[in-house]
Amino acid sequence: MRTDPTSYLMQEIQKDKCHILHLISSAGLLGAERVLLELAGHSKQEGLKVTIGVFENSRNPNLEVANEAKEHGFEVQIFPCSGRLDKNTIQMIKDYIDKAGVQILHSHNYKSNFYARRALSNNNIRWVVTNHGRRFGPKLLLYSLLDGFIVRRADKIIAVSEEIAKKMKLAGIAKGKILLIENGVNLERFTKNTSPDAIKDSLGIKKEALVIGTIGALTREKGHQYLLRAALKVIRIYPEAIFLLVGDGIERPNLEKTVSHLGINDSVIFAGMRKDVPEILSILNAFVLPSLSEGLPLALLEAQAAKVPVVATRVGAIPDVVKDRVTGILIPPEDSEAIAKSIVRVLSDKKGSHNMAQKGFERVRDNFSSEKMASKYIMIYKELIEDTGCWA
Repeated sequence: MRTDPTSYLMQEIQKDKCHILHLISSAGLLGAERVLLELAGHSKQEGLKVTIGVFENSRNPNLEVANEAKEHGFEVQIFPCSGRLDKNTIQMIKDYIDKAGVQILHSHNYKSNFYARRALSNNNIRWVVTNHGRRFGPKLLLYSLLDGFIVRRADKIIAVSEEIAKKMKLAGIAKGKILLIENGVNLERFTKNTSPDAIKDSLGIKKEALVIGTIGALTREKGHQYLLRAALKVIRIYPEAIFLLVGDGIERPNLEKTVSHLGINDSVIFAGMRKDVPEILSILNAFVLPSLSEGLPLALLEAQAAKVPVVATRVGAIPDVVKDRVTGILIPPEDSEAIAKSIVRVLSDKKGSHNMAQKGFERVRDNFSSEKMASKYIMIYKELIEDTGCWA
């Protein structure tokens, strides 16, 4: 009989003593948020007490992850925050930790790392950080450097890819604090029966259309501009092709201008933020990830879990997931011509694309499940709680 390492660990826990507070400043229900929810779900199933703490930012509240967490029965704590340094927010986090008996604070991005460090300045709570990957730009580079300094005080720092782990070591973080835990997906979400025709109809897509999609924040490092330029080339060969962009972000106005400039308005749909990712994936003939920079993108794992043929740039941890011409097609970043040729290849070679998609699914199933991901995190929690004497 197969033994679940997570269940084995939880046989030893004093379940009423292990309370984990996840802390995140969210920009929407994106990859990091979905990883957090999967981890929280498995942790709760195994008996840990889990609270999801979300910043309610004054300008952009972005409470989607909080609402999703509530729908799934998680305890949620909202921390109002009026700026980069809100002393009231720090005190609220401190008060909650003391009142709720939190043993581990697990933070998930720049802002939450900063506030976690300030809130933990005078106590013995264990601190775990997950580095989900960083974005572009001079301002964000500065944040990354500051973040590297702040998280040195954490007990454990999780990198979702080898590349991220190497960068953290170069930033001066002690090697012994850094651990690699790759993202994982809940495969059951992508094996349920869906109604592709109904989804197409809801999006205004004709039943016979070929749909090429991508899922992710509409930000510069995601490379959507290159996908749109590739779309123009693909449409010349497959006039019935529709390009579906799921997600939102600051680049949307620029991308919409590009669509108009290229004259492909009738072939591109901006779907915005969607909660029905499995259903969206069920209508795709190809999934494209044209990113310029990545950690380990959850959207890519989800596409493979849904058995969709994938085309992705050779950046970050993507080559660890996609084996070129075996489980998908790898291309250079910033190369619209390569994107177009790869999409055409997927659309024209149905048998080969089906085989790649099946092998991609098998690789995700065997190596990138949410169960495996969660078991590794819970082992870390166990180690840290044992150090405090709170683990039976």
